[in-house]
Amino acid sequence: MAVTALDVARLATTTSLSPSALVDWLAPEAVDMTGEPESFVELGEGRRLMVLRHHDGACSLLGADNRCRAYAARPRDCRAFPFDFEAPASDLDRPRRLGLLPLLPASRCDYAVDGANDEAALALEDEARWAELRDYQALVARWNRRAWHRRRLHRSPGDAAQFLAYCSEYSK
Repeated sequence: MAVTALDVARLATTTSLSPSALVDWLAPEAVDMTGEPESFVELGEGRRLMVLRHHDGACSLLGADNRCRAYAARPRDCRAFPFDFEAPASDLDRPRRLGLLPLLPASRCDYAVDGANDEAALALEDEARWAELRDYQALVARWNRRAWHRRRLHRSPGDAAQFLAYCSEYSK
């Protein structure tokens, strides 16, 4: 699950975990981010995507009961699951329609079975998710420009801890 700086800030506040304890970094070849290269951060070890940390194949925030221990502060993409909003291909001016994500089968998902899904509320959440992603990508672009200049000067572009500290300055 890719996360933004604000996702990490919310989780760190709620869980009292450090940002570095909440995230892992994936190389471009480890994840399909087609159409979203702006989310990759330039670090000393190369381009990386900030994602929620996993343990034994599951999100590290899942409790023993398989429920999120940080539900109120969960990342925007988690809030959207299992829904996806897509603009109709034939007419981009029409309202976006709600559809279930077909890629991630969930055997038990409250959203899928409770029948009380408020499409307007989900649409607002989706708008907030995209706005937060745009802000994060602008932050990443500023960092990446800085990293490029540092490399030109034969200096380290920075590491994950420095990026997280940089993010915390902008997330306040």
